[in-house]
Amino acid sequence: MFRRVVAVIAYLIGLAGASVFFAYGLGAGIGVWPRHEATSAAWPMGVNLGLLALFAMQHSGMARPAYKKYILRIVPECLERSAYVATSGLVLSLLTVLWQPLPGEPLWHGPIAIVAVSLLGAFGVGVCATWFDHATFFGLTQGWTGVRPGPAKLRIEGPYRLVRHPLMLGLLIAIWGVPVMPRELLMMNLGMTMYVLVAIRWEEHDLVREFGSEYEEYRRRVPAIVPWRW
Repeated sequence: MFRRVVAVIAYLIGLAGASVFFAYGLGAGIGVWPRHEATSAAWPMGVNLGLLALFAMQHSGMARPAYKKYILRIVPECLERSAYVATSGLVLSLLTVLWQPLPGEPLWHGPIAIVAVSLLGAFGVGVCATWFDHATFFGLTQGWTGVRPGPAKLRIEGPYRLVRHPLMLGLLIAIWGVPVMPRELLMMNLGMTMYVLVAIRWEEHDLVREFGSEYEEYRRRVPAIVPWRW
């Protein structure tokens, strides 16, 4: 019973973190998120860079095999994924809540209808999530059964036929498809975009190690995040 409660709480924390992050991006991107005018850029930029570094270290560091071996000394194997999900939700919430405004007017104002692009990206993330085991991905299955799932299956159907990382593509569309661009939102979006590009390389290194030639062949045929080849 205890592990089930922990898994559900971790899932809710992860979901809350993602919701707060998207609410901020959408609210700031249409100019309704409350903000105070900063008098200096040095301190806010330093805080924001620190928050981005914290997010990157947590999100990718906890996904590395070496960390997974370490965390299993502390938490049961069936709750390893839940620990990752909960920590990710907390760090993402912290990044959003503590994100500092930068001085200056928004860099551009566009028609409010542009926000439909952001909503389309968020919808795409939700659609892509239906192509894998949602409960297992967020640690619910492991916490409910007490058993860690077997070897993962390489997903190459549905949106994965067009790009290797459709979730990342949906995220990028969601954060950039907004009509208003405050300077602090631009900084967050640039930081997240840089993280996505670097994290994809780390993730694919692990995928090649896990699936071998099967993934190498898939990588030769399908582009990473842009659904066409130059």
